[in-house]
Amino acid sequence: MRHLMRTLVVGGLLALSFASPVDAQSAGLRQAADAAGLHFGAAVTVTALDDDTAYRQLLVDNVNMVSTVSEVDFGVVQPEPGVYDFAAADALVDFAAENGLTVRGHGLISPDGLPDWITGGSWTPEALTAVLSDHVTEVVGRYAERNPGVVTQWDVVDEAFLPDGTLRNSLWRQVIGDDFLRVAFEAARTADPGALLFYDDFYDDLSVTQDAVDSGLAMVPGATADRSDCALIPKCTGVRSTIASLVAAGVPIDGIGFQAHLLSPAPVDFTTFSPWVDDLGLEWAITEFDVPVPVTEITNPDTLAFQADVYATSLSACLDADSCDTFVVWGVTDRLPPTPDTTGGAFGGALWLDAVDAPKPAAEAMARVLEAAGPEPSTTDVAVTEPSTAPVVTSPPAEQSGDDSNTLVAVAVAAGALAVVGAVILLARRRAPDAKNP
Repeated sequence: MRHLMRTLVVGGLLALSFASPVDAQSAGLRQAADAAGLHFGAAVTVTALDDDTAYRQLLVDNVNMVSTVSEVDFGVVQPEPGVYDFAAADALVDFAAENGLTVRGHGLISPDGLPDWITGGSWTPEALTAVLSDHVTEVVGRYAERNPGVVTQWDVVDEAFLPDGTLRNSLWRQVIGDDFLRVAFEAARTADPGALLFYDDFYDDLSVTQDAVDSGLAMVPGATADRSDCALIPKCTGVRSTIASLVAAGVPIDGIGFQAHLLSPAPVDFTTFSPWVDDLGLEWAITEFDVPVPVTEITNPDTLAFQADVYATSLSACLDADSCDTFVVWGVTDRLPPTPDTTGGAFGGALWLDAVDAPKPAAEAMARVLEAAGPEPSTTDVAVTEPSTAPVVTSPPAEQSGDDSNTLVAVAVAAGALAVVGAVILLARRRAPDAKNP
């Protein structure tokens, strides 16, 4: 991949400002992402595509890839045996095709979101294997034939592992056994030989902790800034071992997706976390990325600076790696998050445009990173559209002074408090019934 040295950090924080004002005619982040050779994506609130012109334009101007949220979940697509409902997925794929975007199909086979006819059925391994294979073939094959070259990536299986590194006891595994992974990936490859196929999961410390609680397991560590070696994280070692065995056996897996809903005050460092994927000869992608903050701190400059730093650092990690060319944010604007809040209103503001679609420091920071990664860095604005009318306020470059270290300490302390609150409320979303994990 094409990379230039980053000069974005001043006193440990991003210098958050654009060189020119943001306006509705600006090219947006999409142009910079294209120049950097990055699949820069966003999860989409499909219900808003029909009548929210501003939202549609934000997507068209700022991303070159869109991701499904629950539109290809098993229970959504096949609610009854052999009865397929592609209305929502078709709407997203058609929108992408009309606007020159690609699509990442997320959550094809998951442990959750199964319809009653699956969970309540009496299955033999052979019968459920046939259902699994036929379903993947029908969904992936539909878009390979209907919209060739549009759905370029699939998260074929996601969240199949527990925090301790063992396979989750999903219905697929209970009936079919561990072989369900091979069945799903082989069916997807046959249905669309040209698409990239990923295994997708989360490894960050707070999400792993909550999943352990929900699963009745002993506490095990997840990934943090200081613990980003896969060998130190049981879940990662379990995934690595299983995927390595599957790849060695010829199972068609192209990459690993890293879900990243980062609530931690010391989030995972993807630069040091990802080498195990390289060792397997696979690609990696950052998926479901966002940085929720306490709702009481949504406009706090220090909190926004911390959020921007996490966005920029994570994006840079992907751009700096030869094996990563996909970065998907879990939405675009705080006005339309793609999944419901499950924190009781305690956290929000996770995305890079605010509730009136104005760019936040995170948007400005990503623009700078993308500019630096392109062949000829140039000024990049985040495209905003009417009816957004709030003034865009940009922060001036951080001054280098003796107060910088105090500012960093303050941010760290505030973030630490965030983590304590987060650990209590924390991610009921991870295993929330009937809701896709935000």
